[in-house]
Amino acid sequence: MALVITAVLAVALALTAVQAADQQYEEVKDWPRLPAGMEMGEAAGVAVDADGHVLVFHRPGRGFAPSATEPLKDPAVLEFDPRDGHMIRSWGANTFLVPHGITVDQANNVFLTDVALQQVFKFTHDGTLIFRIGEQGVGKWDATHFNQPTDIAIRADGSFYVSDGYVNSRVALFDKDGRWIHEWGKNGSAAQEFSNPHGLSLFARNTDVIVADRENSRLQLFDSRGAFKRQWRGEPGAATTGRVFSVATDRDGFIYLGVRRADYDTAHTGVLKLDQRWNIVAAVGFDRPGDPKFNAVHDIAVAPDGSIYVAETRTKRVVKLRPSARP
Repeated sequence: MALVITAVLAVALALTAVQAADQQYEEVKDWPRLPAGMEMGEAAGVAVDADGHVLVFHRPGRGFAPSATEPLKDPAVLEFDPRDGHMIRSWGANTFLVPHGITVDQANNVFLTDVALQQVFKFTHDGTLIFRIGEQGVGKWDATHFNQPTDIAIRADGSFYVSDGYVNSRVALFDKDGRWIHEWGKNGSAAQEFSNPHGLSLFARNTDVIVADRENSRLQLFDSRGAFKRQWRGEPGAATTGRVFSVATDRDGFIYLGVRRADYDTAHTGVLKLDQRWNIVAAVGFDRPGDPKFNAVHDIAVAPDGSIYVAETRTKRVVKLRPSARP
């Protein structure tokens, strides 16, 4: 009985923390606007470029199918105007199998991961390939292979981290030309271990790495070489806030999380914003009155103006949230 009471109190306290979050966001309706006759596939990744444009990496006509071998015939990268949501350009037709992560560097180059191709890519902003890492369709764990890589975080000098991923359980650092430098992690739930490192971001003036350790329902923070610094499991625990699918940070040190406990569980699915002390200061979704009802949060990006973009897979959409003055 004591254990049951403790569990109930834990959930109640966590819900209170979410309900007490003081910053408000509202959904921007009818965003984005796709051209006539075009449909968005599963929205796996979302990023904001140096011009504030929103890039979406989606799976037109396909779900999460790591064994896929036929390239997607439609463009997988879509670029949208942040204001009215009209599509600026698209590219990547007949190139990808199962799109996943997308990140844009300071020079507007686009980094992508594909879990079926087992590769990480760097493209120019308009879709010209600069380099790729990994052997197409071959999953391994070494300096030149991945096994279903998930996300990328890019440092100011052009070097970058890759979370790898659904099968491997590591974070690897590469130089600006794609050469392996260092890595850390293994499968497990202890510090410096992962169960699907699914999302990445840089933290503390881009000197630390923060990892969305999805199936362990937590964040882990590391220094630039992978030394463990701290973790976050929610307040008071992940039973309420759910699995952490994605993480993003802003220039002021706030952390944004896309979380979901289970598919179709809208009460435990949404977006959390943490302050510099990792306390919840905003929550969107979670069946809160007036909020959008999220179902399959997969990735998240934050624009310089404070807008949040949420990519969902099952619902095949991207939701734009903007700061609101509503009480």
